[in-house]
Amino acid sequence: MSLVTQKYIYERNPDTGDIFRRKFNNYNKREKIMEKVSLYDYLGHAAGPELGQEVATAARKAGVKGEIREVSNPKYRGPVMLWPKAFLDLYFRGGLNEGTSGKQLLKG
Repeated sequence: MSLVTQKYIYERNPDTGDIFRRKFNNYNKREKIMEKVSLYDYLGHAAGPELGQEVATAARKAGVKGEIREVSNPKYRGPVMLWPKAFLDLYFRGGLNEGTSGKQLLKG
């Protein structure tokens, strides 16, 4: 029995920041592997500037890169940060601590 290594092609949608992978030479099926979301989308309510700064500081320490997207709605108009959902899962579920070097985290 031999082990066959699957080759994947990774693609990023420049409009949404979503990252997909598909098997080499398979153009019909791809799967999302990294989704970037705002704190509002993740929490279901406005996070506020203090929590936003705490998340940004933790991301910087962990080496996680966010993206900025402009939004406009009746309550807020301006830039919002987008973070990898996997990073937010770790942050809000206590998976990050001060001793974390960030090397094990998914970088965006």
